[in-house]
Amino acid sequence: MATGKETPRQRMIGMMYLVLTALLALQVSSAVIEKFYALNESIETGVTNASQYNGDRLVIIQKAVAERGNRSDEILIAQHAKELREKTQEMRAYMEKLKTEMIVKTGGFDEDGNLKGAKEETEVEVYMLGTNKSNGKAYELQTKLNEYVAFVNKTSGTSYPLIALDAKDDPIYQNNADQKNKDFAQVNFAQTPLVAAMAVISDLETKVTNIESTLMNQYALKVGEGDFKVNSMKPIVRARSKYVPAGTKYEAEVMMAATSTSQLPMMNVGAQKLTVNGEGIGSYNFLAGGGSYNAEGLMKKTWTAQIKVKKPNGQDTMYTVTEEYFVVKPVIQMQSAALSSLYFNCGNKVDIQVPALGAEYNPEFKPTGASIKTTGTKGRVYIIPTAATAKIAVYNRGQLIGEETFKVKAIPKPTIEVRVNGQIVDPRNGIKSSALKNISIKAIADADFAANQPDDAIYKVVEWEIEFARGKRMTPGLSKMSPAEQMQSMSGKSNLLQDKDIILVTPKKVMRKNYLGAWEEVRVAQTPIIIRIVED
Repeated sequence: MATGKETPRQRMIGMMYLVLTALLALQVSSAVIEKFYALNESIETGVTNASQYNGDRLVIIQKAVAERGNRSDEILIAQHAKELREKTQEMRAYMEKLKTEMIVKTGGFDEDGNLKGAKEETEVEVYMLGTNKSNGKAYELQTKLNEYVAFVNKTSGTSYPLIALDAKDDPIYQNNADQKNKDFAQVNFAQTPLVAAMAVISDLETKVTNIESTLMNQYALKVGEGDFKVNSMKPIVRARSKYVPAGTKYEAEVMMAATSTSQLPMMNVGAQKLTVNGEGIGSYNFLAGGGSYNAEGLMKKTWTAQIKVKKPNGQDTMYTVTEEYFVVKPVIQMQSAALSSLYFNCGNKVDIQVPALGAEYNPEFKPTGASIKTTGTKGRVYIIPTAATAKIAVYNRGQLIGEETFKVKAIPKPTIEVRVNGQIVDPRNGIKSSALKNISIKAIADADFAANQPDDAIYKVVEWEIEFARGKRMTPGLSKMSPAEQMQSMSGKSNLLQDKDIILVTPKKVMRKNYLGAWEEVRVAQTPIIIRIVED
């Protein structure tokens, strides 16, 4: 049965989806804390309204039973409704007490009425998890919530699943390697700011209130409260949420209030005909697209449904209803060794994730000033810049999520290092000719570059020259060499050298191995490195 009122489930399901989405994308900044505080207040208002609605439903049920002659079977239904109401109120009072105690333990409110400990995590974790399961309030909460569900199923003959689940039993976390071994308390309240913890409890309150709402409506139908009596009709929409991260599915239900199951309306949005179920409710969904967001990361959009229904006189009447929603700009998380800038023509490893999309995340990347090489892991790519600035546009299932821009810096030149007998020679002291056994040369990568791009920081000197000089002339009898190896033996040469002779070692060609395993030439200054020969 549908009525002229919007049910608590209609209002709460949107709130629940928004809370869970926001929790996934949580980055604890002042702006986010304020939004969570406002969001929690909105949810609490919705829960209060839903509770009032459910209280009104109980009154209607009791009145209907009395008006229908207090039949024995309907008296039992009214009794079940009353017990459900009392149990739900008891459960809600307990959860509200938890939130109040958390506020007190984190400092209460300041003189302006703001939470002093809005960002506080430690006190929340100590209170909710405790030192063990015997004194952690979250474990007590889990027990009470699941006892509530057991009570509901026993008295109503339903089979609602448990509300407070450990991660291994929760479809959201059971396949998450980082979360699946956590229990209910840990996954919901460990390292969680006060405002987020309050929102978690408020979300649990919506689940409790939704169960109550559903059963109250079912009890009302059983005593005839749902008899179809129509004297006015109004088209309404109930959306799961008006705030939709780009790339995720927007879902809503379109209906005529007080519609009849014997006269199902016809509905469409534009050229799309909606499927209408046996209760006269049409379902509409689509993937929300991104675009031009405002300063708060929101983009307002609307859609319009047409509903054709027969009036009591048999004539067809057309109604229209327009619904607005807000596309929320998802947070794009970039993880890399150096996010502020990338190295030119290198395979910069970057992990691009959008936590708000969850399992819906199926990214595509369109680069400008760079190329992209994908890996076998979703969201992990190599960005190879080809210009001074690289821009990466992130799409999900064809919908633009957002863009990230990176500065690009040149690869720093390697340092040329020459060693004699494996040691660096002090140019002030030189080396004795009799001690000269071999000369080696290496190209050493810049330390920061090597740390950030180890796969792109492998160098070797493939051509280098050794010259021997006496005074201002080349030493007769000692030839120049352009070795292919990075170490050369001086056997047979050292005995020809005299005091004050010099050896000049000059790099001619240096190669760098990139992340693909290919070698490319690196231009380096061909400046000789001098080794002085001193008297034995």
